[in-house]
Amino acid sequence: MLKERRKPVLGRVVPGVTPQTQRRLRGFFSLAQAVSPRLAGWLSFLMFQKPPRRKLDPADAPIVALAKRATLRCGNQRFTVWHWDCQLDSGPGPTVVLLHGWGSHAARFASFVEPLRAAGFSVIGIDAPAHGTSPGRFSDLPRFRDSLAEVLRAHEPIHAVIGHSLGGGAVLTVLAETADHHPKKICLFGVPSDMDYILESFAMMLGLKAPAVANLRARFRQKFGRPASAVSVNAAAPSVRIPVLVVHDEDDSVAPIAQGAALAASIPGAQLWRTRGFGHSGALRDSATIQRVVEFLRLT
Repeated sequence: MLKERRKPVLGRVVPGVTPQTQRRLRGFFSLAQAVSPRLAGWLSFLMFQKPPRRKLDPADAPIVALAKRATLRCGNQRFTVWHWDCQLDSGPGPTVVLLHGWGSHAARFASFVEPLRAAGFSVIGIDAPAHGTSPGRFSDLPRFRDSLAEVLRAHEPIHAVIGHSLGGGAVLTVLAETADHHPKKICLFGVPSDMDYILESFAMMLGLKAPAVANLRARFRQKFGRPASAVSVNAAAPSVRIPVLVVHDEDDSVAPIAQGAALAASIPGAQLWRTRGFGHSGALRDSATIQRVVEFLRLT
């Protein structure tokens, strides 16, 4: 069984931040807050928007090498998409889009590509802005949403989208905030309940005190026009009217299992697939989970 390689050390886990980095950041922000909570809020908000760059796992390189690489644009932002054709001779097949989480990249779904192709699907993987091979330094949920919306528009019709973590939140945001080019099915892995929970986890990871946290939240509201607590997948979920599979691990240290269960309960007709021992992202490599997702996507 695959295990999540990183366990929580200093409170909640933030994707892409190692325990060693957490300790260094806490030391830095302890000094920054002593100088000025406003300064600490500003610096933390900049960091909140800057994802870490995940390196390509050597085991995923052969799958990535099979893909055709292209570039799309949403607004003034360019991003990378990867295309894998299906393995069957009957044509290109229905398309499944893969959208990773914060600090990750399309190659994180490498274990999905061959099972999907063998089942007759074509596959498109997205490197969200400032992730993977896509250019840029900063990203956020709106950029994830806009890149996904552009892929759905450019490659309509899309059979399904599989989204992990923030990528899953972007899927629900697209369904709630756009009217056209929706997929027929979606699968959501390890999706946090709302942006304020993510922001709070980030603040805890940095060891921010109340004045700096308040400044961080105020900066979020100023930039995005609404408080982080208003950016909630559970608020968008009841309007979903397509088949949904929610996959969530009981040992997820980024988004607790209660959040996945609540998400599934809030979507009419959604199915919940519980895993155990994989943490936040380990199930993306689990063959039984992948097969369950493929079966869900194949059902008419």
